[in-house]
Amino acid sequence: MAAIELSGVSKRFDHTVKGEVYAVRDVSLSVAEGELLTLLGPSGCGKSTTLRMIAGFEEPDAGRISIGGTDVTRVLPNRRGIGFVFQNYALFPHLTIFENVAYGLRVQGKGEAEIGRAVAEVLSLVGLASYERQQPHQLSGGEQQRVALARAVVFQPRVLLFDEPLSNLDAKLRVEMREEIRALQKRIGITTVYVTHDQEEAMVMSDRIAVMDRGQVVQQGTAQDLYYRPASEFVARFIGRANLVAARVRDADAVEIADGLVVRLATGRAAGTPATLVIRPEMIGLDPGDGPGRVTHRTFLGEKTDYVVELGGITLQVAATDTYRRPPIDVGQKVSLRFHPEGIHVL
Repeated sequence: MAAIELSGVSKRFDHTVKGEVYAVRDVSLSVAEGELLTLLGPSGCGKSTTLRMIAGFEEPDAGRISIGGTDVTRVLPNRRGIGFVFQNYALFPHLTIFENVAYGLRVQGKGEAEIGRAVAEVLSLVGLASYERQQPHQLSGGEQQRVALARAVVFQPRVLLFDEPLSNLDAKLRVEMREEIRALQKRIGITTVYVTHDQEEAMVMSDRIAVMDRGQVVQQGTAQDLYYRPASEFVARFIGRANLVAARVRDADAVEIADGLVVRLATGRAAGTPATLVIRPEMIGLDPGDGPGRVTHRTFLGEKTDYVVELGGITLQVAATDTYRRPPIDVGQKVSLRFHPEGIHVL
């Protein structure tokens, strides 16, 4: 039995200019017990609306939502057994950290001894054991995020929901917090749905990712599935960087791209048929010399050097990670290209 199940869920809104607009259309998802599923997509794709329907903050116009096998489609949020971590933390500024975390337990009518034990336990879990008497304004952004997380898990919810919780933090702190959230989620084994528009964040944290576009789930899978086997141009472009290259099948084991350049690749298609190749930048090797390509841009990024190469009317992004072994290739220099067929995907 799935811990969370969405079956044909849709949500419409009335827009003053556009009229009736589908924010979410016919979404079906399953989240296994203890799994972390990320809803990933650009702004306005419906991921936050989907999360809010799971939480009960929005009611779907169609479809069914169940948590732990129980239909909660029309159940109030406080009766669903969910913990929710908001984008802006939503801490009470006039309450201490202890009282912020204890708030949900007090609403549930728990006794003082039980509240004290539970709050102390969860603050220790998130690394804030000595912060009980602090006020929110005395904490850094990362510490406030930990308080929001502690408040969400203190009453041991059945599922945990995150709505872009790291978007207000600086880049270095985002990296630290995503690792902490993932470690905590695994440690307590709680089923989690996480919303973000950050592809790297999704790839680092998730057991599975559901990519959304214009209110629909367009592909689900692991980070590796989506990166190496995208189902569409949208997914290929949205997950990492990709060269989308038009090609023609030459024979059973080769395709031809610009200027007669042949790549050894089995496509399973008849000779002469067109194909679109997804070639990740790191799947191309460059060798300086008198080859058919020409370097037009070069950017050194520390762990890699990014090149832009013109090849017979097409532009390719190339990422070289071995630049410490040899000098960089100059802009304007001619190059030969080596393609790694095991990392090339045919749409």
